[in-house]
Amino acid sequence: MSVRTDLHADPIAREQVIVKYLARKLDPSEAAQFESHYLFCRDCYEELRASELLVYALGQIVIDRRREDDIAIVRFSRQAELTGSSMDLKALVEIVRLESDTKVLIDLSNVSRIDSAGLGMLMNCYCHAVNNRGVLKLLRPNRQVKRALNITKIDSVLPALEDEEAALRSFQAS
Repeated sequence: MSVRTDLHADPIAREQVIVKYLARKLDPSEAAQFESHYLFCRDCYEELRASELLVYALGQIVIDRRREDDIAIVRFSRQAELTGSSMDLKALVEIVRLESDTKVLIDLSNVSRIDSAGLGMLMNCYCHAVNNRGVLKLLRPNRQVKRALNITKIDSVLPALEDEEAALRSFQAS
């Protein structure tokens, strides 16, 4: 569906365009056309923000974060994907980078998929930890995630362990 100039005429079409825009599924010219209207029309801008908040609330990422001694353990409480467009990845990066933890264990047991953006952000988090004289380790990646870590040689820098207790003990040796 292409973005039409008068989106006020058809509310259903408008909602469909909003959903595509928020999911970043409009091509660049459609997105530009959409933004040129919505960002300057006060009523439409408010509708867009309300829709964005609703979409965010419905798909809110749930990341559990707990401490075990001086180690922060970060875990997705539901299935997650660490891909370029996923909110899961953005939430993980915010938690790891905005906190001042020097020892971080990221549990990947609920991560079903990772792409180059996800791998890049894991390395970004790793560099952030190292620059703050910290350590970042991974826990329980599935077979596909392990394969991606291995192919890219990230597993030679970012250790991935299978047992949580062993992973926690490994921080004491670091």
